[in-house]
Parts: sequence; structure tokens; C-alpha cells
Amino acid sequence: MLAASAAGYGVSASAAGTSATAALALTTSDRYDAIAVVNGRIIVYGPASPSLEFPSTASRCSSALVNPSTLTLSDRRSGSCADPALFGRSVIPAISIDRNLPAASGGPSAIVRIAHVAAASPGYALGPVVMSFPALAYGQTKPSWIYGGGDLWLYDWVNHFDLLRVSATTGAVLERLVVPKIQTPLLAFNEQGLWIAPTGESSGPLYRLAPGASRLTPVFNLGPGGFAWWLVASGDSVWIDDQPRPVSTPATVWDLRGPDAIPAWHTAQSPTLKTVVEQVPLDSRSMVVGNGSDGLWTVVVSRSGSPSGLQQQVSRIDPRTGRLALVASIHSAYPQGTPSPSVSMLESWQATTFEGSLFILDPTTPVPPTTPVPQATIEVAGVLYRVTPGGL
Repeated sequence: MLAASAAGYGVSASAAGTSATAALALTTSDRYDAIAVVNGRIIVYGPASPSLEFPSTASRCSSALVNPSTLTLSDRRSGSCADPALFGRSVIPAISIDRNLPAASGGPSAIVRIAHVAAASPGYALGPVVMSFPALAYGQTKPSWIYGGGDLWLYDWVNHFDLLRVSATTGAVLERLVVPKIQTPLLAFNEQGLWIAPTGESSGPLYRLAPGASRLTPVFNLGPGGFAWWLVASGDSVWIDDQPRPVSTPATVWDLRGPDAIPAWHTAQSPTLKTVVEQVPLDSRSMVVGNGSDGLWTVVVSRSGSPSGLQQQVSRIDPRTGRLALVASIHSAYPQGTPSPSVSMLESWQATTFEGSLFILDPTTPVPPTTPVPQATIEVAGVLYRVTPGGL
């Protein structure tokens, strides 16, 4: 087991079995709230201001590269949230508020344009408006997007139910498809194409858009009123947690293979996964992460005897069999004097996988006081973890 700590903040990591866990304590100035693998590199990124509601073109964001061996950060950048290079991309959706464009539900609209890297200052350019949605209900109406197959896929499920295929190199809109309304959809991409599953209040089948196709095809029935808790795809497999209604009905985890989503194995949702879906908001991308080579990973926040009273239990699902195993338990301690140990950044984890390991980002988190006496909110610095199962 490996561990690291920084002055003023205690970090300890305990390993289950032969797994190895390393940790790097961040500072409160490290404004990162997401982590991803982009073009073969691990990158952390996020808003420069903790009060930012969404990454508008007028806001500032920051990013850094993560060394997978040492967890050290390099190539720190800060700039406009509309700059694709800040996120290691050539193209990103850029969102801003247009106060002259009222939304049908009231208030202004948020508009989406495609930003692409450009030679001229400031290093990027914005294309025309391709989508709009109500700005006052951003969390419930924001579009969904994913990169895959050399394209950016952008889905508007609020107004026109359009699916845009955008070149991930130039930012040009290559295709606009009319698709079924799927509220707050889950998107995944593999060699078989784009996969879309309903979640939350929506229901319906699992859909696939084959490469070169112009319409979605329903390929797997999720049961009466069914929806997906999470969706992951890579290679020729799609892993999905299928929840029929009512939600008291047991959920099932499936490994579906090939273009027709033929079941390879299925297993009842474990107590661990049930706890995860109860803890993590439906719009979180980090409920389950991974792929066929790194495995499928998840994190459960539970009570412990640590100073913070909380721990993260890191589990891995074998993508070939569905077997779930506890890999590590991570304990984080608050700085002395933190007023509210019951509030933890452990509950807002973000993660990605890389070369067989899980990389977890616990963002810097404001902790409110627990007494009615006026008191400044304390910010608890974030932590970056790497968890590697034994034998890898």
C-alpha cells in the first residue's frame, strides 16, 4: 500500500487484499470537480469559482494533467470555459445565457454553440447556435453529450428531441437526427455505435444508433416502465443496471454483447450497487465507471471509525463474469476544527479508469457550520486517489 499526505490535512488509505492505494492531498485553490481520460492522458478540470452553476462562455475554468504513476499535477491551465484546449479537446459544447431569448417555461434561455480550437487569438472560435434550453432549470433541462467515433454527440431532449453529430475535429454539425424523447438519458459509445438508455422519470428500451445509421433502433427491453441506473460501454459490450418499475422491484445488471445486445451474463443488483444508486444523484456520471479491460468500478460511502466518520469502499465488477469484489477502503480525515464532520467531499466523488487502475477525485468542498452562530464556511481541500487491484 502507498499513501501520501500534505501539511494541514490528514489522508490515510487502507487496502483490501493485495490492492495498492495512493493519495495526493490537493489545496483549496485546486478548483477541479471532474476527472477524465482524454486522448490517452488523465486530466482534472473544473470551474475557477465554486459558485458557478454551469460552464458559460464568460466564466473561467482550470485544468491540469495527472501523472498516473506519481499523481502529481502538471500543465496547469486557467482560461475561458469555452476554450476546448483547456479540457484537452479540439471541440466542446459552449454554453451561455441569452437574456434576449425567453424560454417557453419562463426566464432566459441558455444557448449552445460549438467551440473549436483556432489559430487566432484567443485560441478558439465559437460556431453558430445549435441548441437552446431553459437556463433557470439547467439541472433538469441541460443537454447530454459524449465523444465517440471521432464525433461529438449532443442530445437535446427538451425542445426538439434532436441528436447532433458534430465533428470532434472541426466542430461542424455533420448531422441532425430526430430521436425519441428520452428524459435525462444515459449515453455510452463503443465499436457498435452510440447507445442511449432512459433514466430517472423516463422509461423505455435501450436504443442503439449504428455507425452510419439515421435512426435509433430499440435493442433491449428494460421491462415494464423500466429505466437504467447506469450505463457503460466498450469493445463489443454494454453493461447496464436495469430497473423495472416499481423501484421496489429488484434490479438486474446485464452484460449485453454485439449489435443486437445479446445477453452474455446477468446478475441481481448487489447490495453495494443498490447503495450506490441510493447515494449518487441521477445526473452523476460517476455512479459506475470503467471498460472491458480496466473493469467496472464504483464507490460506496459508509460510516467508519475514522476521524471524519466516513469512508469510501471501492469495489470492482469483473466485466467478464459480473462478480463484484471489494478492492479497497479509503479513510479521509478533516483538518482539526472542521465544524461539521458529517458533511464530506466523499459524497461527491468523480472517477475514471486508466491502465487497470481507478482514479478518484474528491473535489474541494465547502463545509457549512453546525451552529446557529454566524461563522464562515470552511473549505476542505480535495484529494486525488489511485486504486490498483492486486496483480495489475
